[in-house]
Amino acid sequence: MARLLWSVVVVLMACPVPARAQAPPQKIEVADRQTVAASITYEIRTTTFAVARWTAFLPEPPELPSQTKVKTTASPGGKVVAEKSPLARKVRVIDVPVANPMPGARLPLRLDVQATLRTRKLVPLKDGEKPPAVAPLTATEKRFYLAPSPRVDFDLKTFRDWLDKKTLRRKKGESAVDFATRVVAVLRADFDYRYDPLEEKRASVSCGRAATDCGGMAFMFVGAMRANDVPARVLVGRLARPRKPGVGPADTDYDQPHVRAEFYVGGIGWVPVDPAYANNDKTRPVEAFVGDDPGDMLVLHVDLELKLPFADKDRTADLLQLGPYYRATGVGPFDGAFGPTGWDVKTVPAGER
Repeated sequence: MARLLWSVVVVLMACPVPARAQAPPQKIEVADRQTVAASITYEIRTTTFAVARWTAFLPEPPELPSQTKVKTTASPGGKVVAEKSPLARKVRVIDVPVANPMPGARLPLRLDVQATLRTRKLVPLKDGEKPPAVAPLTATEKRFYLAPSPRVDFDLKTFRDWLDKKTLRRKKGESAVDFATRVVAVLRADFDYRYDPLEEKRASVSCGRAATDCGGMAFMFVGAMRANDVPARVLVGRLARPRKPGVGPADTDYDQPHVRAEFYVGGIGWVPVDPAYANNDKTRPVEAFVGDDPGDMLVLHVDLELKLPFADKDRTADLLQLGPYYRATGVGPFDGAFGPTGWDVKTVPAGER
C-alpha cells in the first residue's frame, strides 16, 4: 500500500492613519563586504519503507539589495521553478524516481551557494545631493507586504491589544523610520532572547511571552509595521559563519539560522532592521539597528508561506531554512528520518581573492 510523508523542518489590519510628514532626506548606502561560498548538505533515510519516488524542494537564494552575484548549484541538480504565491519566488525542485524500490532508502542532497554580501546603512543625504532612484513596489508586492499571514498574524485581537498596550500606533507626522525605532525599542526592553527550534513563534503568541528568538522578534516587528500601513517583510537565512565546535542541532551556532526584517519607504527603498541584534547588544542605541545591515547573512528566501507546486497539489512551507520540504511515495509503513546535515561556509573580504 502506498504511503505518503510530508515533512517540514522548522527553525526556526492595516489601520487608517493620519497623513504623514515628508520623509527625511535619507538614502541607503551600499557597499560590498564579503563573498561567501556556502554548502548545505541534507540526508533523508528510511529503514523498511521502500521508496518509489522522492520529491524535495530547496531554497533558491535570490538577488537582493543585501546580496548580489548569486550562483547556486545542487546535487541532484533538479530545476528552478516559481512557487505559487503572488510573489512567485524561485525554489528548486528535485524529483528522483527509484527504478527498483527496496526496503531502506537514502536521499542525499547538496546545495552550494556563492554570493557577494553587502552592507547597507541609512544615511542623510549631503547638501545638494539628489537621492538615488528607487523602484516603487508593485501593486502585488504592496498587497503581500501589508497583509496578515499565519506567522505575521497582526489581525488577531491578541496582537492588536499588544500594539495598543505598548502604544505602537504611528503618531501624526511620525516617519516610518522613527516608528520602526519605537517598535525595536519595545522588543529590546520587553523580551529576552531564547532559542527553541520547536517553539511557536507566531507574532500573536510571541507578544504574550517574555522571551523569543530572532524569528519571533522579526515576526512581531513586521506585524507592527504592517498593522500601521508600512510594507514590511521577513528575510530568512543563515549567518555567514561556520559551525561552532562542540555544539549540537539545538544550538543556533550549529547551522547558524537567522531571521531579519525590512520595511519599505518610498524614495528610500527597503530599510534593514535586526531586532535580535538590538536585543543582544544593549551597549549601542536602538537607532543603530534600524537602517543597518552588517552584510553577514546569506538570505535563502524572502518572507514566509512558500506555496510549493508538488505534482498532485500545492503545499505550503513556512520556512526552507534548515531543511527541505519533501514527499516520499512507496510501499510499507513509513519510517523515514531526517539524517545528518552539513553546513560549511568560507568567506573572503570584498576585493580579495
